[in-house]
Amino acid sequence: MKSFFLLLFLSIAHFSSAQKIFSEGTITYQVVTFINGQSIPGEVKSTQSVKGAHTRVELSNSMGKTTTIYDSRDGEGAILRDFGSQKIMIPFTKVEMESKNKKYDQLVFEYSDQAKEIVGYQCRKATAQLADGTKIEVYFSKDLISDNTDIGFQFGRIPGLALEFTSTNANATVTYTASSISFDPIPIQLFDLPSSGYRILSYEESQKKK
Repeated sequence: MKSFFLLLFLSIAHFSSAQKIFSEGTITYQVVTFINGQSIPGEVKSTQSVKGAHTRVELSNSMGKTTTIYDSRDGEGAILRDFGSQKIMIPFTKVEMESKNKKYDQLVFEYSDQAKEIVGYQCRKATAQLADGTKIEVYFSKDLISDNTDIGFQFGRIPGLALEFTSTNANATVTYTASSISFDPIPIQLFDLPSSGYRILSYEESQKKK
């Protein structure tokens, strides 16, 4: 009996040491886009920050940036668009976010033995396809897990954190590859929504302008 509990303890200890919960920190991704096989010039970066129920995803290039801030506990957030003098804030609710991401709900991933190392973590490949034909390819690490299901919503069923993901649709391919990961504490103010300086556009209006 003692040997059984010893083996159980050792297996739990090994599991906990092998996996790390990403509950606070920042992942920076480099973004590359190909159209008809040709790379689109210009540096594009995505920074994803998380602190408990709070998430902040910033996509930036030389023209400006788009930032999405969301609090899954309160079910409220906003998209901030900063391009030159144009500053727009689009508030959204949990229902609106879930509606926007509904196409990812039924993703079924197939796993392969293909693997690569990304920012020091061994990653395994998984693939899926959306109803519209978009192909999704993900490299995820089982050594990292998140207790915030709003991180990488389209990869929520994968048993690990996505450190590279590619979306291919028709003639366009977009790849996000993690270039760094930090577990440093993040000030809660980073997730505050601005109280001024932005023109407010409703979520419904923003969808009509697409």
